[in-house]
Amino acid sequence: MSIHTEANANHRDSTTSHLDLPELEHLLASGQILASQQPIQSEWSPCKKLAVAVLASALVEVRDHAHDQSYERRIQEDLEWIESDDAEWPFSFVRICELMNLETAWVRTMVDGWIAVPPSQRKRPVTPYRQAA
Repeated sequence: MSIHTEANANHRDSTTSHLDLPELEHLLASGQILASQQPIQSEWSPCKKLAVAVLASALVEVRDHAHDQSYERRIQEDLEWIESDDAEWPFSFVRICELMNLETAWVRTMVDGWIAVPPSQRKRPVTPYRQAA
């Protein structure tokens, strides 16, 4: 690893380690990502990039369309995938969370929170990074 890459990795680790759980929940819920939290894409394998895209797609769809009748079937499929404890399939929710060092219970709690908010009280993020789950 080059000195520059190692310094960036150390900076990311030290920056994200001081964030507490409410701050991380806010960042995820609002779609905001700090520059120091963004991974260096070149370090990710194509398989990891695909796994992250699968997870992000499901989370964004649930977050943005949980109460939209036209998305009912897709949301149900996303929720079944998120609630499944299957760890055999490489792209299962559990395996992707393991790959990303995310606690499945924490992600599921976030999803439950999004679903619990009635559509009339939902605030959609207005940042250019809204699609980031």
